[in-house]
Amino acid sequence: MLVRSFILDVLNRLFRLRGMELRALTPLETDASMEAGLKRACQLAPEVASVIDVGAASGQWTRRSLRHFQRARHLLIEPLAERGPELRSLQAEFPGIEIVAAAVGETSGEVSFHVSADLDGSGIYDGPATSSRTVPLTTLDAAVASRELPGPYLVKLDTHGFELPILRGATRTLESASLLLIEAYNFQLTAGCLRFHELCTWLEPHGFRVCDIIEPLRRPGDALLWQMDLTFARSDHPAFRRASYR
Repeated sequence: MLVRSFILDVLNRLFRLRGMELRALTPLETDASMEAGLKRACQLAPEVASVIDVGAASGQWTRRSLRHFQRARHLLIEPLAERGPELRSLQAEFPGIEIVAAAVGETSGEVSFHVSADLDGSGIYDGPATSSRTVPLTTLDAAVASRELPGPYLVKLDTHGFELPILRGATRTLESASLLLIEAYNFQLTAGCLRFHELCTWLEPHGFRVCDIIEPLRRPGDALLWQMDLTFARSDHPAFRRASYR
């Protein structure tokens, strides 16, 4: 053990010069990565038949989901035309994927969509924008019904503060959802944005409780908690019946 510790110490001295460090593998129950979170989600709700990725971007989250929910259908919803080539490439690799080129909200129609320079910060925001465009708007219920997606569902939202209108337009979808995975915030990004505790409060009477925290992100400069991904399971899931730690 002394030799092993000595070698590890020497290697870490070299790695730290480049801002890196060798560590033991993190156990699944303490690993906060998205990969581990999806593995835990699959263990908690293996019955998921359809995964709905709202704010699919380039499809990288769906690519991870496909490793864990291999038999589930995947619906990717993304309004930016710039993401089309990447999503169609993913669809060619996994023909079971379906793509909806629209934003999602409480009603169907059209909406002004703010487009950031890096695309990743794009979304539906209040106030003026340096670059915006009109895109189709649908509801989650309409997108699911028109494709006859089978439940139970895993619904993932990466929608930068526009979660409440999306959830309000997903009444029937939520009734058949086993899991929700939502990017949540410690700050109010827009006028209608729910902070993470408000999101939890809104979802509880709709039958969902937090079961996991994934990839907490701290703000550069002051290290204050900025955002995290929260996984919600149905409140009547058997796992919640046991209140003991062990």
